[in-house]
Amino acid sequence: MSRNSVFRYKGRETDAQKVGEELGVRAVLAGRVTQHGDGLDINVELVDVRDNTHLWGQRYSRKLADILSVQDEIASEISDRLRLQLTGEEKRRLTKRYTDDAEAYRAYLKGLYYADKFTESGLNKGPNYALAYAGIADAYWNDNELHTGPREAMPKAKTAALKALEIDDTLAEAHAALGIVLTAYDWDWPRTETEFKRAIELNRDYAIAHNHYGWYLSLVGRFDDAIRELKQAQLLDPFSLEANSNLGLAYCRAHRYNEAIDQLTKTIDMDPNFWMPHTFLGWTYKANGRYAEAIAELAKAKQFDNNNMILGSLGEAYALSGNKVEAQKVLDELNAFSKQHFVSPYSIALVYAGLGEKDLAFQWLEKAYGDRTEFLGWIKVDQRLDGLRPDPRFSELMRRVGLQQ
Repeated sequence: MSRNSVFRYKGRETDAQKVGEELGVRAVLAGRVTQHGDGLDINVELVDVRDNTHLWGQRYSRKLADILSVQDEIASEISDRLRLQLTGEEKRRLTKRYTDDAEAYRAYLKGLYYADKFTESGLNKGPNYALAYAGIADAYWNDNELHTGPREAMPKAKTAALKALEIDDTLAEAHAALGIVLTAYDWDWPRTETEFKRAIELNRDYAIAHNHYGWYLSLVGRFDDAIRELKQAQLLDPFSLEANSNLGLAYCRAHRYNEAIDQLTKTIDMDPNFWMPHTFLGWTYKANGRYAEAIAELAKAKQFDNNNMILGSLGEAYALSGNKVEAQKVLDELNAFSKQHFVSPYSIALVYAGLGEKDLAFQWLEKAYGDRTEFLGWIKVDQRLDGLRPDPRFSELMRRVGLQQ
């Protein structure tokens, strides 16, 4: 079960049986960790969710430096109590350590919690920590389109992913991190698939690898395969807002609009303040010609994260609805935004496409190509650009991105 799905219960007084039902698991490990100086008190309890019976409990008092060994001890105890019949590979994965440096491990965990702010400090503590390098690659990728810019961020992401593989080429997270760089920046589609398949081969339970692979499959137009992979990501990490949002968008790109609306509405119910499902629902409504609803959803998304992806989509929706004044206001806002953060030329191209300004749209798409913006890799399946597809310039641009109509 993914850490993301489990972590949503942190600090909440929740019945273990209810948690187990929501996650679809047989047993739940509940615990409390208290730190005092360089010491840790850890209280854990294993509960069978079928009848709420206590299977095992233990209290550990350890030094903070022993956090890795006690983690191994707890995992071993649980497998024994549940009488799990583990294969050699499963035992290896259960007990494998990616670093023996407790400080490096703590820095890595802080990086996960605080959106990767501390991950690089983990490398200062443990320079051969492959998992931290994979985390850094993901951090650079996550930030590239909405703030930093691909030319600055993505070469650093690739360097970090390759370093992780150099240290440990059996690390699923490293292969997945390289795969997303190859998708988002290199547009190396065949090698992308190889990396994602290898990540899943190494760890079939790694939800992020299934999510990334499903995203890639949707970009190349293999929608049935994409939906299958994204459903697997959803199964492994049922509360992942990103996986659930991406599944909804895959339905949209496959023109399965009712399923897209249903999936994205459910995702919004999970967290109404997360921008992504509102954005993708807006795209779905727009693809259906439901412009007022599209504008409403995109406006909600903008309230939660005023990024250039949302702004470009909102400007295009205004333009298609006939409201050119508001569309121009969005262009002005994108221009002002670009003075502080990276703005993808693709987002500006979308607004001009909606306004019917095809020459300007292609000018900005050419700039997107020059910037190697990730969004340009979406053009094969992005319904927002359908008005440009008959133009020979569109086919030529797709060819240069390595895609075919």
